[in-house]
Amino acid sequence: MKHPIRKILSKFKYVIALSIFAIFILFVGEHSWINRLQRKSEIAELNRKIAIEEEKFEKDSIAMSLLEKDNDAVRKIARERYFMKNSGEDVFMISDEESVEASDEEEE
Repeated sequence: MKHPIRKILSKFKYVIALSIFAIFILFVGEHSWINRLQRKSEIAELNRKIAIEEEKFEKDSIAMSLLEKDNDAVRKIARERYFMKNSGEDVFMISDEESVEASDEEEE
């Protein structure tokens, strides 16, 4: 008389083989389904970052072309970002009290 385990194995050998193959494809190996899903999410994140950087590049290239053509734009940026002034002018910096208090706390 055959063993009951061998009887079950012989009866369901194709199902078992297919199950082992499916497990191998889904979970094992470098090209598994899980790894593919992870790589797709990484690619989507990188494409999102590329789009953000392209927008920054467009803004910066517009600013560069404006700076090359217009001296008033250079003066405006020098005044706003670097607090430069024309001769005979006084520059007063107005800041929020919260930011001043925060910078005082950082120095201590």
